[in-house]
Formats: sequence, C-alpha cells, structure tokens
Amino acid sequence: MKPKNILFIGMGAIGSLYASKCVSNTVEISCVARSDKDEIQKQGIRIIHPNNDESIFYPKEVFSSILDINNQPDYVVISTKVLATQTVLHDIKPLIGKQTCIVLLQNGIHIESDYQQAYPETPIISALAFVCVAKIAPATIHHQDYGRLVIGHYPHGSYDHVTTFASLFAESDIICKVSESIQLERYKKLIWNAPFNPLSVIYKGKTTQELLADKVVKERIIAIMKDVQRLAASDGYEIGDDIIKKNIDETQTMKPYKTSMCLDWEAGRDIEKDAILGNAIQRARINHCDVPELRLLYDELSMNS
Repeated sequence: MKPKNILFIGMGAIGSLYASKCVSNTVEISCVARSDKDEIQKQGIRIIHPNNDESIFYPKEVFSSILDINNQPDYVVISTKVLATQTVLHDIKPLIGKQTCIVLLQNGIHIESDYQQAYPETPIISALAFVCVAKIAPATIHHQDYGRLVIGHYPHGSYDHVTTFASLFAESDIICKVSESIQLERYKKLIWNAPFNPLSVIYKGKTTQELLADKVVKERIIAIMKDVQRLAASDGYEIGDDIIKKNIDETQTMKPYKTSMCLDWEAGRDIEKDAILGNAIQRARINHCDVPELRLLYDELSMNS
C-alpha cells in the first residue's frame, strides 16, 4: 500500500509534536518550517517528553516555503497560528488535489469557514490539541503534559477521511478521538482558551497555577467560562457546568504552564486575539448573546499587546 503523504505547515510546538506522533510505515511526513529549516534538516527535531526522556524526529522533506512544494499531499495539516497576517489560505491552492484533505490543527472558534469557501470540494478536518507544549529553541520542543487530539469533519458528521487520519496516531502514545460534532468540541476548548490565554498576558506572564491561586482571578476565569458556555448555547451547543468544573480542576492539578499566547507575547510576536476572542464576540453579536466578560477581556488584551 502506498504511504500517505502528509504535509505539516508550521513547525512550532504543535506542528512539531504531532508530526512526530504520526510516523509509521504507512506515512511519509514532510513539513514547511520557515525559521529553522536548516536546523531540522541537519539535526532533526528534538523532543523533550513529559518524563524528561528525549527523542529526535526527522521529517522526510523540509521546505522553507509552500512555494517550493511540487506535489499534492493526501493531508495538508495547517498548524500555524491563526493570525490576520497569515497567507496560508491562498498559498496552499497549488497543493490541493482531488484526493487532498485539509486539516486545521489550530486554536479558535469558527476558523474553518474561509477554507470551506476557498476549497468547497475539499474535505476539511477540524482538529484540537489538548496539550501543554512549547518550542524552547530552534528545532527543539518541550512536551510538558497531556497530548490528546480531538478531530472531526467540518461542519459535522462522520467520514472515512477523518477515521483514516485518526488511525495515523494509532502506533503512538497519543489518544486521537473522533467527534461527529467538532464545533461543540471547539467550544469546549474555548472554555479553557478564552480565560487562560488572554489572562496570562494581561497579568504579565503568570502561569496557569499562579492565575488560579489568586481568588479574584479564579472567579474571573469562571465568569469568562460562563460567557463561553452561554455563547455555545446560543449557537446550539450545550456545555454543562461540569465541563467548567473539570477545566478548573484539571488545570489546578497539571504542571504550571505558560500559555502559548503568553509565550508569543513575551517574545514580541503577534497573538491569536481574534481567533480566540474576536470571532467569539462577533458570533455573539450575530446570535444576540451578551458576553460582557469576553468583550472586556478583548479590550484589555488589546491594550496589553
């Protein structure tokens, strides 16, 4: 059987980790690494695992630009940040063949519609990573905790291309769950992302543990989660209070973690303000849903970034 050809675009912490986890005899992994192509080609990607063991992952091919690629992969996995400055949506057009599937391994809510409009005949998999991982040097990432993937066909339903992609992780230590309601799963992840990512910037680099240790901040975190819960309900997705409690409890027990938004802010990089908060606020306007905590958070984040 011919190996599946998988292209990862964006070899930050998320792209690097999950590219390394779907390596087997049935796949060939190539990647686009804009900033550290040379390091990856020479020495591979160094991964520090949660138990402090280390491994090296070597993609089959490494490109510095999408424009250098002359084939059409089976899966194009986009693991870049969701930023207004990104041109990936249009740059991938030559890569999309009849057999190609687009995988959006990214944060945010309602991020898929632009791809659906641009490539109406191409299946889209929406993918969520529940993981603590950071890129700590060129071609070096530190996987600190968790790692579960949740994937699903956009906008909903069950399809073979989704289960096939999930099977690529079967030989790894990653649990990959297939959901027939991926937008519900995105809202569940937003329950965590909406408070912790922005507040880690607003409170000048505090870890998840430090944020929860402050009683006032913890109450604010819960209030933000309630806004997301209310927004999800207005969109037809019910999220129970047990999900809010679970997010708080699990964050309190996991290793102290600086969010990806915090690390981007500290490094002077653009942050995913609109993917995580802006899109949610826009959806709330459409649905006539009041989200005062999200609006306040967006304004504060805008002043601090």
